Order: sequence, then C-alpha cells, then structure tokens
Amino acid sequence: MEEQEEFKKVTLLDQLSIAVSSPKNYRHLVFRKKGRLVLFVVVLSFLLAFIEFGIDTIFWINKVGGFGNLATNEIPAFEYKNGRLAIERDVQLEFSGATLYINTEKAAVDLNDMETDGVYVTIGSEKIVMGMVTGGVGYTYMETPLSYMMLPEGFDNAALASLSPAFYMYIVFMFIFIMIGKVIKQLLLALMFSIVGNTFAKNLNSGLSYGNVLTVCMYAQTLPMLIMSVNTAVGGILPSFAVWLATLVIAMMFMNRGISSCVNNDVPPGDVF
Repeated sequence: MEEQEEFKKVTLLDQLSIAVSSPKNYRHLVFRKKGRLVLFVVVLSFLLAFIEFGIDTIFWINKVGGFGNLATNEIPAFEYKNGRLAIERDVQLEFSGATLYINTEKAAVDLNDMETDGVYVTIGSEKIVMGMVTGGVGYTYMETPLSYMMLPEGFDNAALASLSPAFYMYIVFMFIFIMIGKVIKQLLLALMFSIVGNTFAKNLNSGLSYGNVLTVCMYAQTLPMLIMSVNTAVGGILPSFAVWLATLVIAMMFMNRGISSCVNNDVPPGDVF
C-alpha cells in the first residue's frame, strides 16, 4: 500500500506518542516510508541510551566539577614511579553503577574486603582488579598489572588532568556503543515477535506483508524498551523478572492491536492519538 496523504502530517513526536500509547493507530505508521521508521529507531535508541547512561553521566560530571577538576582537586595526590602507584589516601567514586576504589597499601585490592555489594574496579599499588561483590563475597573477573597500562614514569594528577579530552571522547564512544546495542536489541526482539505476528496477520487475512508486520513489531517494542531503560536508570527498583514479564505482555498486546488496526479501517484519519 502507498503512503496516504492523510498520514503525511504525522511527525516524529506523533510517532513516539502513537507507539507508546495508541496501538489502535499503528496503521498511521505502518505504511509510511521506511526511512521514517529508521529515523524513529535511531531517535528512540538515543533516548534509551540517554536514560540509561547519559543522565547519570551528566550528573556525575557536574558533581565532580568536570574531569579536570576531579583529577586535580578531588583525587588525592598520587604518583606512578618505579612500577608502583602511591596515593595519599583511599579513594572511592561511584560511576554508572560501578565503584572505583583505589588503595595502594597493597599490590592488589582484595574484593572480599569491600563492605558493600556491587560492581568494582579497584586499583592497588601494582594491579587493577575488576569484579563483583555479592553477599560479602568477592568474585574477580579480571586482574591486570598496572604496568600493562604503560603509564609514563612520574604520572600524577596533572598528567591525568591532561587526559580530559580522551575521557570525554570515551564517554561519547560509550554512548554511541550503547545506542548501537539498543538498535540491535530492538531489531532482534521485533524479529522474534514477528514470527507470531506474521501468523496472526495471516489468520486475519490482513494482506499485510512480512515487512509491514515487522514494522508493527518494531513500534510495539517502544513502551517495553522505555520501561526497561527507566528501571535500569533508577537502579532496578522493580525485579528483573517482573519487568521482563510485564514488557513481554505489553509488547504482545501492542503487536496484536497494531496488526488489527491495519485490518480494521474504522479509525478516523484525524484520530491520531
């Protein structure tokens, strides 16, 4: 079916509103140019990455006064010399759901000494340890000698502050990486749902192509993806299984109603929401 004149005024904001709240009007979206769907997926992925990573990162950077200020004023004086790191006192920083802990009294930090559960990146005088603490028990994922970091002799606070551009480039890279991950996740979920959706569409004799059904499934993932991202951003207040089950039901309901809307043409063109 060709894009109809009555659908041309649907904006990107309209697409988002319909996707999350009005599956009965998915027919206003399904027969539009595929480029509109691609743009919608990219914008949604940006929004999801911003909710999960961007907001927390911006607040953290503002809290520490920027990376340069963190390196020169917040982190105690330190120096890397003769293959060992020495710092005036312990440092503990929270960032994006993980804890950075620096204690150079020993060559490596023992995760079993951590007082709270969580994900840790620890730095001792000679080693970096990454792992998790659960129930007071530490589990090491990776242990790397500091020498592998190829830090220059005499590396200190001023040298760390000079790496500010590299830090912000890393933040941008991570944001883009998360965005790409969200795009892939949306596509994979839509592909899985489209198996059921295509069968449903055929049973209704809808005449919808597989591409149309896949488009419906892409839009049907919008609200579930937003719910999961918000739950992640607030620290997983709701149990993961409960969120997964709820989003599964929502996606299935939205998919079924969306496909039905493409068959039943009883929705007035002006009834966008």
